[in-house]
Amino acid sequence: MSPLHLAQLRSPKELHGRTSEELEALCVEMRAALVEKVVNTGGHLGSNLGVIELTVALHHTFDFLRDKLVFDVSHQCYPHKMLTGRYHRFATLRQTDGMSGFACRKESPYDVLTAGHAGTAISFAAGLAAGMVGSGSAKEGDPWAVAFVGDAGFGAGVSFEGLTHAADRKARLLVILNDNEWSIARSVGALARYLSRIRSSRTLQRTYDRLKSLAHSLPIVGSRMEEVGEVIRHVLIPGHVFEELGVNYIGPLDGHDVAGITDALERAKRMEGVTLLHFLTEKGRGFAPAGDDPERAHGISPPDAKVPAPRLVVEAAPEAAPRRSYTKVFGEALCAAAEKDVRIHAITAAMPSGTGLGEFSQRFPQRFHDTGITEQHAVALAGGLATVGKRPVVAIYSTFLQRGYDQVFQEVALQEEDVLFCLDRAGLVGQDGPTHMGLYDMAYLRPFPGMVLASPRDAVDLERLLQKSLASRGPWALRWPRGTTPDEVGSPASLRPQMEIGTAELLRSGHHGAVFALGAMVEIALDAANQLKANTGLEMEVYDARFCKPLDREAILSAATKFGWLATVEEHAAIGGFGSAVAELLADHSSMKTNLVPCRLLRHAVPDRFIDHMNSRAEQLVACRLDASSLADAWAESLQTSNLQVSAP
Repeated sequence: MSPLHLAQLRSPKELHGRTSEELEALCVEMRAALVEKVVNTGGHLGSNLGVIELTVALHHTFDFLRDKLVFDVSHQCYPHKMLTGRYHRFATLRQTDGMSGFACRKESPYDVLTAGHAGTAISFAAGLAAGMVGSGSAKEGDPWAVAFVGDAGFGAGVSFEGLTHAADRKARLLVILNDNEWSIARSVGALARYLSRIRSSRTLQRTYDRLKSLAHSLPIVGSRMEEVGEVIRHVLIPGHVFEELGVNYIGPLDGHDVAGITDALERAKRMEGVTLLHFLTEKGRGFAPAGDDPERAHGISPPDAKVPAPRLVVEAAPEAAPRRSYTKVFGEALCAAAEKDVRIHAITAAMPSGTGLGEFSQRFPQRFHDTGITEQHAVALAGGLATVGKRPVVAIYSTFLQRGYDQVFQEVALQEEDVLFCLDRAGLVGQDGPTHMGLYDMAYLRPFPGMVLASPRDAVDLERLLQKSLASRGPWALRWPRGTTPDEVGSPASLRPQMEIGTAELLRSGHHGAVFALGAMVEIALDAANQLKANTGLEMEVYDARFCKPLDREAILSAATKFGWLATVEEHAAIGGFGSAVAELLADHSSMKTNLVPCRLLRHAVPDRFIDHMNSRAEQLVACRLDASSLADAWAESLQTSNLQVSAP
């Protein structure tokens, strides 16, 4: 065989038959390459550095064109990509038109699931296992399904649902538990403590290994060592929970020992039914900054100089002070509110820093609840807290609230509980791609009776909406995008009218049409109106709609009657969001009023397709024609080609 080098590797099949020494040398090369590539492009560094040996051993042992490998979340799939023909694309990682930072079906036949959410791998792999055996039970020679799961994702309830069902079916399934004690934040919960007990049993594991070695040398016993070894291990090693579920358990083992991993995989392939292989790994292994701070090194941003500059929206005016992130504004405002109201509890599903609750968790630990990757439980927990008089605030990324949808319905909305959902990353998310887009929350929350749904345009309104929602009854949801915001957009805080539920705010007068923009799109709509006037002389009224539900019916119907031309602007899917709500209002009103002036409605939203990852949210806004220049062009064309009379001021 020719020497094994990463740059010359054409297929993972070239790992088959290689010695442990060759594989270990490849791991060293891969670790250096990962640091070099990801520091330049940005991405999930720490988790990938910790799974290099596991990934190499898996591809050495299996043929994943015949067998199937499923990554949970897929934060840890970079070594897999390097081995499956994508090493030379790493300079494009997470870049526009480049390689995805997650497992992606469109990229390679080795990626069987476009992934991004936690807890899903075991159920999906169980389905693969059931589908690959044909009729009847799994038998020797059938393909294997392998689920690669982190310890935090393993604690998600759906992981156990999949595990118990697969065990009952005796699926030909291997579950690789990558246990590094971290997800994004440190893993929490009873299962995390149980895994910690197993980790601490290494002394017992070494005792087991010595007894097994001794037993091999004994007459009669030695020939039945696998059976005897299992008896010894059951006595010494605390892995009984999995065995009680009908799952074979092997571990805990060193996840950085290629030879040991390979041996464990080969042993697992000789067992019947579902086998869980528990490997202990070090997040960020071989890269000091990642080892020193696993949470910070989970995902790193690229140097500014390495990011191609997108076509950005036109700035209305230079900022007097640096912009703060919506997340930071929310975190500070919630802490201020909690100082005054002891009923306020904050809930997150394994994302305390990402949702802005880091400071809250330190200042109010008794009122802070990190439930782990269990969005369903987090939402139901909030319903219970509200029932006994607390004021729970559930801070979750928009895309992850989808996982707790049934609990939003039954435990919160149906009970009319006073629960506030704060949805970060609501909108386009740049490099994270389609699995992390928060583009559907208004569509799935808007139908619930009693739900109030609002979006702030700036820091001042985020604070005001937070105060208003905490002082109101019933369920609320506030949404904001990934990004920064000026303190004020449009009217100064001192001149803003008192905030009432379901009222819009007129920010700019006009003579030719009215624009209702929601949330962060208000700033862009104002820029677009300024561009339109400069280019064509057309003047647009611009409203901050502020509420998607309830709508400001009076303002919208008045503008429709006055102009006969409306536009809505939102950072949400075109179907089911704010523009759809306005269209429904106009349609319902037209059915009751025969003399309503016909109104032309332009709905500006994210088009009805999955949006691929790009360098930045700003670039995605351009691609979706939601930047100021695109909006101004669309309004000019619509007004000048419509049959409506455009009157001069």
